Amino acid sequence: MTSTTPAAYEPTIRESPNRAAALTIGTIVLLVGACGFLAENMGPFFGTTGAALGFLNVTPALVVIWVLSGAGLIIAGASGRGPARSIATVVGLLFVVLGVAGFLVRDTEANLLALNLGDDIVHLVAGGILLLTAIGAERRRR
Repeated sequence: MTSTTPAAYEPTIRESPNRAAALTIGTIVLLVGACGFLAENMGPFFGTTGAALGFLNVTPALVVIWVLSGAGLIIAGASGRGPARSIATVVGLLFVVLGVAGFLVRDTEANLLALNLGDDIVHLVAGGILLLTAIGAERRRR
């Protein structure tokens, strides 16, 4: 006689705010990062000057951060609630740190990602949404 245990319930993307946020913000960040590769005259990988991409300022290092973060969020969001929450927390913290750091290093030689006000606001909003969703949006269903 064999016993089987029921599979753990995994909420769908519609039922899990963490999965939805990770997939949505991940897609946006990945697309903006991919568009960043098309910007002309980005300068050195790390530099205080970058190329304009709409209201954003991009350097190759910042574009790589966006592409890797977006891809990680998409993969985690497609994988399940746990990975989505974990990766959303890490990427959310990274974006909040980038947003705050952008305000502190703007117009200095320490601004090696050439962050401008648009970058800072985007990082703070995306990071805040990811963190707040990861911290408090998931409710356990019974």
